[in-house]
Amino acid sequence: MQKHDETQQAAELRRAFLRHLPKRLETLRKRGYRLCTQGWDINALSLLFREIQTLAGTCGRNGLLDLSEHLFALESLLTPFVEEVSIPNNTQMESFGSQLRGLEQLIVRHEQQYGETTTTQAAAALTAAPVTSGTFALQVMPPPEYWKRFAPITPTSDATPKRPAVVAPEMTEAPVAPAPVAPTPTIAPITGAAAAAPLQIEAPPHMDAGERRKVFHLSDGNPLACEVDQKIEAAAYELTLVDSVAELKEVLGALAPHLVIVDAPFQDSLETIGDMIKIARTRLGRRLSLLTFSHSAELPIRLRAMRAGADSFIPLPAQSGDVMERVSELLDAENSDPFRVLIVEDDRSQAIFAESILRKAGMSTNAVTDPLAALDQLEKFHPELILMDLYMPNCSGMELTSIIREREAFINTPIVFLSGEQNQEMHFEALNAGGDDFLSKPIRPKHLISAVTNRVRRARSMGRRALAQNPRDPVTGLYDRAFVLDRLNAKLAAEDPASQGGGLLYVVIDGAGQIRERVGLTIFEALLNQVGAFVTAHIDDKDIVARYGDTSFALLAGAGDEDALIGIASDLRDRIAREVFEHEGKTLTVSLAIGICPFAAGLCDAGAMLNAAERAMTDARSAAAGQTRIGVFHPTRPKSTTDEHQTITQLIRDALKAEDFQLLFQPIVALQGDNEETFQALLRLRGPDGKLYTATELLPLAEREGLSADVDRWVVSRCLLVMAERQRQMRPVRLFVSQSMEAALDSTRTGWLRQLLETRRLSGEMLVLEFKLQEVLAHFNDFVSFATAIAELGVSISISTFDVKENSLQLLERFKVAYIKLATRYGGANLRDNAVRDELRMIVNTAHHHGAKVIASRIEDAQSASQLWNVGIDYLQGDFVQQAGQDLVFDFNATTA
Repeated sequence: MQKHDETQQAAELRRAFLRHLPKRLETLRKRGYRLCTQGWDINALSLLFREIQTLAGTCGRNGLLDLSEHLFALESLLTPFVEEVSIPNNTQMESFGSQLRGLEQLIVRHEQQYGETTTTQAAAALTAAPVTSGTFALQVMPPPEYWKRFAPITPTSDATPKRPAVVAPEMTEAPVAPAPVAPTPTIAPITGAAAAAPLQIEAPPHMDAGERRKVFHLSDGNPLACEVDQKIEAAAYELTLVDSVAELKEVLGALAPHLVIVDAPFQDSLETIGDMIKIARTRLGRRLSLLTFSHSAELPIRLRAMRAGADSFIPLPAQSGDVMERVSELLDAENSDPFRVLIVEDDRSQAIFAESILRKAGMSTNAVTDPLAALDQLEKFHPELILMDLYMPNCSGMELTSIIREREAFINTPIVFLSGEQNQEMHFEALNAGGDDFLSKPIRPKHLISAVTNRVRRARSMGRRALAQNPRDPVTGLYDRAFVLDRLNAKLAAEDPASQGGGLLYVVIDGAGQIRERVGLTIFEALLNQVGAFVTAHIDDKDIVARYGDTSFALLAGAGDEDALIGIASDLRDRIAREVFEHEGKTLTVSLAIGICPFAAGLCDAGAMLNAAERAMTDARSAAAGQTRIGVFHPTRPKSTTDEHQTITQLIRDALKAEDFQLLFQPIVALQGDNEETFQALLRLRGPDGKLYTATELLPLAEREGLSADVDRWVVSRCLLVMAERQRQMRPVRLFVSQSMEAALDSTRTGWLRQLLETRRLSGEMLVLEFKLQEVLAHFNDFVSFATAIAELGVSISISTFDVKENSLQLLERFKVAYIKLATRYGGANLRDNAVRDELRMIVNTAHHHGAKVIASRIEDAQSASQLWNVGIDYLQGDFVQQAGQDLVFDFNATTA
């Protein structure tokens, strides 16, 4: 299989997965609510747990790290109840409910980005009224960034914080009544469009790592514009709204967008806007697209927009989903797969010239100097455009074009002649032979790039539209691969796909390589089409099949148990073994090997099902002679805890060698007047199956195997690189870095850290090393020596999991502690306990007395944030503020406004 084909398969799998992800998340959420409201059933829990595991890994493989983290948190929460077959208590049930409510926001976000949910529905989902069932709150959702509405407070002399002032915008609906708890600030609800605004999410994988796609929208605020704007933000593009042509001119002069959208009321100023865009395009030296709306679809209006430089003209009325699809096409044009151009030119120097120009423009090229060899390159390279010389030895460009047009797969591939021929009659003959255009040599580089780019972009657009209208090949009856993958994901998104029967069949022609070598590529391709047509004609009308690879097919059977699927496979093998295929006088017979993955196997992921079916086919092929060459995938028993630990340990060793760990960053936000950018660095490790392992899983095993010191050094070294890069950008950042006690006990650690700081030209003031309270108390004297030594470097100390225990408050007197991070018991439902709140006030007072700041971590709800605010906490951290992500992106200035 060609490399670009594998990449395309991966892209199709990802698109199909993302399309049906909101529905799968919603199904998962409903299952969770049923467990909480209709009784805790171990069988239902097992199904839910398996779905969460599958989705967590698949989201990780597809780059949705925030969603993967959230699902993994759900998985970790449910693991004890699955393994011990136990029932959660009220506190654990509330925690589970909180995680499910967090899932609702993710569902709305991904529906806005990939689904068809309207803005009104999304807003309703976020502002649902609270309903209770026993001790379990249903559909309770704090408004986005609720805690930012608090005004700064100053603790009184008796350390009892004053009630914060509240900024209350005009209310359009009644506020949600809070549960009876300690006094909390009154919160103004977020209504209207703001209620549906999505939280920060990771940049999609099509986006450049260092730059988000920027969109300027000249808008009058009409309903369609608002809905489009919300979808643009949900897709993680950077949106700037302007309300006048003068303002657009000002921002275009200062910033560099990738797309400008102009609403219909500004049509009279389109020529002026077009002039601005042209100037900006010249200045930027890259693509800047213009999309314009219009109340009229008449030809003069369209011509006016085109002459102004518009890339897309959308007459009203229009659907926001269709508009967003066009926006994505325009923004992703530069980040899509490179254009593939085949250059057929017998003059080597001319071929190199054209190839160098197109490669510098980011295209993938293949130059062929022998016109007869171009036919083989067609099948290998699959060009999207062919640059053809007119006069060549052995075969002219017109003759070669006629031959290419006889091939079904290349009927619509643009062929552009590039020649120095000045005779107009020859130009017409070339076009009559099947060419699409004729460019005369010599040609300027920018003209060549423009000619190729416009034609390939148009061909891609036409291809997408053709597939959307009819995903089935009219000759063979085979469906488009992306369509089959989409249907497979739709099946997996159903409530319980295993109970509906059916499965996936991976069909391969036996000895395909030998057949291809014997008959040649052209005849072999014709054979594949005939086999595909035969398979299509001999399966049930409800089943669908597509070419999957060079020699394979994917058949999706919508119903039937394992025996029925084996029956389908056996029938296909028997029928095709008796069939004789003919092409160009050659007679061929083929046999099939088939692998089956039933939905009953419970894999719940399209990629995993394809891999499982392929493995089953491979196993069937390698079986002893006389077997049916039909294999069925059966899931193996799960690994034991010991096996799992050994696997993770080996992953840690491999990651240390390859420096293959990952770091996520979560903001630590000051509640009173400090807007310095501060993040916690969180260690993660991606397994080969896509599962994301957290520090909680990794570090105990690393310590047991004596690898903690190496892991600690890697984390510190990588964080210093991040700090150095931010310092270079004039955006300093403070990083909290967790360390094991081995770091404090290592006599060489201080010298190593000093050398790194000097090498990176960094001050230690922005680095905070964090240690667990229990480990500090167990190695108190050694730790004091270490803390004193690194204090000379300016590095601060933070003590995590801080609790009121013997000597815990006294250690604040023995050495300088800059921060203490509270144990998790000082949060959630425990804050309703007066004794817990009294302990918390004592910790805050003692810490402040010794000059230490107090951080509350793992905060996931507005109620806890409000209560912690009232006792004088200095910083908040947790998913309620923002989930951990790969980028250090957070508006710290807004937190003190």
